[in-house]
Amino acid sequence: MKYKLIVGTTLIPFIALAVVTLLYIFLPIPENLLIFIKGSTPSNVSLLTSVFGIFYAIGLIIWGILSDKIGKDFTLAIGLLLLALITFIIPLISGYYLLLLARSIQGFCAASFPPVALSWISVNLADATKSKAISIISCAFLLATTIGQWFGSIMIVDSLHKSMWFLGIIYALGAVCFYFNSSKSNRKKPTPQKTTITSIFSKLPNILFNKKLFPIYCCSLFVLLSFVSLYSILHHSSLIIYVPTLRNISIIAILFSLTAGYIFKLIKPLYVLFMALCLMSISLLIHCFYINDQLNFVSFLFIIHFIFIFGLAYAIPSMITCITIESEAESRGIAISLYTCVLFIGASVGAFLPTIFETNTLILLVTLFLFICALQLMLNKRNYH
Repeated sequence: MKYKLIVGTTLIPFIALAVVTLLYIFLPIPENLLIFIKGSTPSNVSLLTSVFGIFYAIGLIIWGILSDKIGKDFTLAIGLLLLALITFIIPLISGYYLLLLARSIQGFCAASFPPVALSWISVNLADATKSKAISIISCAFLLATTIGQWFGSIMIVDSLHKSMWFLGIIYALGAVCFYFNSSKSNRKKPTPQKTTITSIFSKLPNILFNKKLFPIYCCSLFVLLSFVSLYSILHHSSLIIYVPTLRNISIIAILFSLTAGYIFKLIKPLYVLFMALCLMSISLLIHCFYINDQLNFVSFLFIIHFIFIFGLAYAIPSMITCITIESEAESRGIAISLYTCVLFIGASVGAFLPTIFETNTLILLVTLFLFICALQLMLNKRNYH
């Protein structure tokens, strides 16, 4: 149990940070990629983030189902090994379209970790430490939104070698750890699963459109979408000089997600989610005034950005908790995997939207949708526990 506690509260969050970093690693350095990726242009380089996110979202469902068939540890080992291989190969690719394909494969392989790691924690840790581990891993996923950008900005200058090979080594070591743990687990208790993959897929529409879960899924679509869209816009605005400071502020704000478990004892997760979405929508709208140079009081920008990330830090664990409470016990794993899938579809779309919409229009639309998501939670609150 001591070994499992270390894995659940230290190893898994660390690898989670390294895995989810891949989604955000190209956001701050599109100009750098144009230098050494043949065939890339200012209009198509954002697709390297979007295709990763789309295949990541698809993989979340498939890997989650597969783990029920072959075991959590073995799935984590296989997934991390495949992720390490494709991550080692990516720096050797110089053509844009081949890199686009490789990023798709990388996104699919990366999806093997988050849902299965959460399931591993729920199966292997005692109730007393389970909530603590989930808070830590949720914080790691959130920290990746900022640390991933920081890592990309310092490690990717004229090639992808340093960044990808560094991460690839982490994935390979993680694969080894979970493979040996898988061997021990299989000797102790083989657990054949009789549920078919087809039967699990057939449940997805009912779970998605469940009257209690669908409003939460709508919220999850726009939470990371708003974050990724904002940072994509910031990197192409006059505020780019403040982005490093904004990232540091984000890290501090994200750490508040570790207190979510204590907040939920005082306030229902649904109400916490409502307040978080309201904070995000209001603060996102104020960012628009700074991007248009209508406001220039920098200290207030830092405060507003802190509020935006603070809302994000509570929105993510609130949605996980709401889905855990409102979903049926036998379909809870699928419900959480589906939530994670929708969340990262939003993130991948958020990277591409700034190339389609004018900045003001995009921010106003996302602000509106965040507010509508918050409002519909309150209109449907009688459906929730």
